[in-house]
Amino acid sequence: MRPSPNQRKSNPSSEWTINFYDADRRIVLAIRICVGNHIREMYSDVVKEPIPPRIADLLRRLNG
Repeated sequence: MRPSPNQRKSNPSSEWTINFYDADRRIVLAIRICVGNHIREMYSDVVKEPIPPRIADLLRRLNG
């Protein structure tokens, strides 16, 4: 069976090497996680509020 072209070959000398694109993706992911956590914290009270009756009725009709 041939390895998938998307799989990296294991190279012991480069196990801990991070290229520019890997670092860039990690930075973007870290920023997204931080922003998501902050937004979740800011709006946590809103999530706890009950759904207004008119919206609940609309959701019931859409699911039905």
